[in-house]
Amino acid sequence: MGLHIKKSFKIGDLIKINANKSGPSVTVGGKKAKVTVSKKKVTASLPGTGISYDAKLPTGDKKKSSSAGKKTSSSAKKPASAKKK
Repeated sequence: MGLHIKKSFKIGDLIKINANKSGPSVTVGGKKAKVTVSKKKVTASLPGTGISYDAKLPTGDKKKSSSAGKKTSSSAKKPASAKKK
C-alpha cells in the first residue's frame, strides 16, 4: 500500500477540478449527467445508474511504426492469372 493524495476544487455547482498523482481532470455536470476530461480519456456518465462511456484521447506519440513507407519484396506472390502455363 502506498500513500494517495487527491485534492478537489469545486467551482460553482457544475464544475469540479481534481488533482492527483496521475494529473488533473475537470468534471462538468450534476446529479443527472456528467462529463470528465483528463489527459488520457473522456468519460460521460449517468450517476447512480452504472452507465458510463469512456473514450481514450490520442496520445500524440510519434513513435508509431508505419508500413506505408516499406518496400515489398520482389518474391511476392503473383495472382493465379499471371502464372505461366
